[in-house]
Amino acid sequence: MKKIENNRNGIQEDTEQIYPVALKAVLFDMDNTLFDFVAAKLGACREILSFIGRDKGDNAEEPSELFRYFLRGVYGFEDCENIRDYMQERNIFTLQDYRKCCEIYEREKLQNLILYPAVTDTLDKLKELGLKLVIITDANRHHALSRLTRVRLLNYFDFLVAADMTGTKKPDPTHFLFALEALGTKPEETLVVGDSIKRDMAPARKLGMKTAYASYGDWRPGEETDQCFDFKLNTFSDLLEISGL
Repeated sequence: MKKIENNRNGIQEDTEQIYPVALKAVLFDMDNTLFDFVAAKLGACREILSFIGRDKGDNAEEPSELFRYFLRGVYGFEDCENIRDYMQERNIFTLQDYRKCCEIYEREKLQNLILYPAVTDTLDKLKELGLKLVIITDANRHHALSRLTRVRLLNYFDFLVAADMTGTKKPDPTHFLFALEALGTKPEETLVVGDSIKRDMAPARKLGMKTAYASYGDWRPGEETDQCFDFKLNTFSDLLEISGL
């Protein structure tokens, strides 16, 4: 018997047509999909500004001002050279203080990581279904392992694909192809979960993978279109309501 269910728009669909092959794996983006990484970075920026202003009692500048330097694309999103530029442009750079700021940044962005609600419970249920779970991230392997260890998720995943492993970053399809080859699964047997339309949803769909847009973690909304993903997640646990899981 064919199974009929309502899609996200309330329209009945034949799930056998959507899923001619059962899902075998789920590929997760990490930052802002499993936890709020932007909030963690802002927390780190706040501590840096507190340290910089310790002598003159000047903590007036918002953390977003320092965070903005990480968004420029001049260096990598993780690169401490962004902190150097911030300090130099304000004529407050000393090598000693810069090194301390780098230490603060690396420490605080880990300590400020907070999982989104129901992440562990949802992953437990996905594992019970026998699905392979994989991380695909633009962070390098060291940072990825540190974050997953900090939030106690490392053991949930069969392996991870990081930027320094493939030599590329999303939306380049190499991350996705690397995972498919390692898993031995077909695109139609694989679901991709991520917070970015351009970097997660679009390349995955081009490869024929199923896609679940983590809208709760998209801190730069505005990319969404009617046909840019298969499912929209308002919370992480919405994954369990997807037909075929």
